[in-house]
Amino acid sequence: MKCTILGGAKASRLISEAGISRGSQKVIASVMGLACVFVIVTAIPSGVLLVSAGLVAVIALLTVSVLHITVTVEATEQNLTVRCRPFYSKTIPLEDILDASPAPSSSMIGGFGVRYLGQRTWGLLVGGPAIVLETPSRTWLISTPDPESTAASILAHARK
Repeated sequence: MKCTILGGAKASRLISEAGISRGSQKVIASVMGLACVFVIVTAIPSGVLLVSAGLVAVIALLTVSVLHITVTVEATEQNLTVRCRPFYSKTIPLEDILDASPAPSSSMIGGFGVRYLGQRTWGLLVGGPAIVLETPSRTWLISTPDPESTAASILAHARK
């Protein structure tokens, strides 16, 4: 567990950090690389190479951003912060946590990043094992490498 120290006092404790697996990264990079090659090859005969090169640059930047997504769960004395870096962060008061439990694993089919899954459920996903975190207003599906330990740690912080 990693602790962040601010001014000599313990500010937050890292409970969990998950990233996209190497295998998934290779698949995503390969598919996007092929898409970029296709865009360039089809642009050459049509005379829009400059515009296509710009499109390829945007695709490449977005792909690099997606490949570096990490989902973290951090706790302070009063809050739980869930993040899907570099895109999203949400602070949840510990008193709002109703339950945390292991969930079925997510896959590439479910997507990566911040996902709306329906019925007031949001996902912070990178594939693999996950937990379900319940609050009065929303249910979260959060990727984590160790669901049992993460759920237990969250409940211990929330004193439930």
